[in-house]
Amino acid sequence: MSDIVNKELIPEGIINIDTQAGKYLCFTSDGFDPHSYLWRKGNTVIVSLIISKQKGRFQKMMARIVEMGFDFEIPAPTKRMAEIGKKQGWVFCEKDCEMFGRIGIITNKAFL
Repeated sequence: MSDIVNKELIPEGIINIDTQAGKYLCFTSDGFDPHSYLWRKGNTVIVSLIISKQKGRFQKMMARIVEMGFDFEIPAPTKRMAEIGKKQGWVFCEKDCEMFGRIGIITNKAFL
């Protein structure tokens, strides 16, 4: 997707697959399981639950998130997600979470 979409078209809160916001982020059912969802909080897109159906679709979606000027966070990453994050050069750190206390996350931010 080469056209840049205004960030304001991505609503705060949950971003479900195949919604208009999801489509802007390349988050569609042809590439992801329908149980997948994202969350926007301010300038951050949180990868809450993601199940990719096609190789390369997750990387494309993440590139789109960054291209649109958002930061991203992947809380409590699985071992596989940690491997992907390491390969992509993403930052591993810890963050305080109201519900769960201190948790590990992967992010594209240099610091929190």
